[in-house]
Amino acid sequence: MMVEIRRLRVVALAVLACVCMWGCWNESVGDASRGKLIGFISDSLAVYVTDEIEETCIHKPLGEECSDKDMGLFLSVENFYTNNVVWKSWRTDKMDFFDVYDLVDDSTVIVFRKSDGSFFKWTIGENFEKLGAFSWSGCNTQEKIKSIRIWGDGKWRLVGSTENCGYAIVDVKRKEIMGYEKLDDFAEGCSDLWVHEGVEYCVGAVKKDTVMSYYERFLAGAFVKNSDGMGDTLWNNQIEGASLNSYHAVEYKNSFVCYLGHYYKVDYEAVKMVFDH
Repeated sequence: MMVEIRRLRVVALAVLACVCMWGCWNESVGDASRGKLIGFISDSLAVYVTDEIEETCIHKPLGEECSDKDMGLFLSVENFYTNNVVWKSWRTDKMDFFDVYDLVDDSTVIVFRKSDGSFFKWTIGENFEKLGAFSWSGCNTQEKIKSIRIWGDGKWRLVGSTENCGYAIVDVKRKEIMGYEKLDDFAEGCSDLWVHEGVEYCVGAVKKDTVMSYYERFLAGAFVKNSDGMGDTLWNNQIEGASLNSYHAVEYKNSFVCYLGHYYKVDYEAVKMVFDH
């Protein structure tokens, strides 16, 4: 009888342990979405694309297992001073995947998918539209496209190059792309280029050989120039908290230039970068 009672106690403890262990196996669902700044459509409104992701985690006694579910993409326009969302698009299909997003004017985001060379148009306040794959002649830099910049007169410039292809120009109306093997002289040393009111502009990082201390030999900075021969350099020693010899890429964000985590308004008349926020 005592042996039987002991057996019952062991079984009861085992069941209790299993119940306790099972009780720790709970599931939670959270938001793991990722947002990316596309550019600015005014002095206070910024455009973001968000990859909406639902994260499900199963919590176990010895750790947790998490998995992500892609829910699709959406655009939002936000006031970057107040963080208020003033417009949000519908989600794209959750299976859609894209590589490049860029503003080409104050209301249009152009999206590019490298896998099939397709362009898409997202009109702020309206809809998402597939433009399709454009015909491509000359050399091809499709796999290296990093950004799409307005190039005036109904054209875009595809920024990003391969070893044998310097850049490409898109004729939007004809849906034709022409690749060029060599960068034009104006673009040498530029990390980003665009056209404003018929004039080409370029930004890039630069450094000069000057010994400032034992640890700092070069003075780095960012330059802006235009095709009319005007330009200026913003050196790191003019930026509060910047490392003097920290050499960084410079990126155009539709009316603003991003450098060392700061945003600069382009003064087109003086051809300078002016700190804004």
